[in-house]
Amino acid sequence: MRTLSAAVLTALLLTPALAAGDVAEAPGASNDRFTMSPVEGGFLRLDKRTGAVSMCTHAANDWLCKPVEDRVLAAPSGEVARLQEENKALKDRVKALETTLETGKSPGSAENGTLDDGPPSGKARLPTDAEVDQALDYMEHIYKKLRDRIKDLDKPLPDPADSTAPKGAL
Repeated sequence: MRTLSAAVLTALLLTPALAAGDVAEAPGASNDRFTMSPVEGGFLRLDKRTGAVSMCTHAANDWLCKPVEDRVLAAPSGEVARLQEENKALKDRVKALETTLETGKSPGSAENGTLDDGPPSGKARLPTDAEVDQALDYMEHIYKKLRDRIKDLDKPLPDPADSTAPKGAL
């Protein structure tokens, strides 16, 4: 069974090259149309012109070739429809986002009654120098508080036997 699977996979991988005409064929030569590969229970026959794969077996003094089903390419029709719908929705979303970037207006704004999860405006605004200074001053304030707390942790604790320490002090 593994040999059959390997032969079918090999035939499927070769099919695009064969269908594209990459294999040289003498016109009118029917001997070069098929490729036969031995597998368990018979032969796999590859039609070089169409890419069809058939399993050929010997039964009752006669050879019988049955087409091999391509399970990889045979996806459920519901799955294909779902993927096509999802693809269309994603393309529409990309187009809407491109429009937003180009025009600066969100396509799903209040003017058409829908809400969009895109950016509220087309371009981001950089902070002013005053806003940057304010943010840096705030970060400096936090750094100083943290540094003071760390210094407090490094101070030695008072000796409990020392009676000069005020009551309630650590």
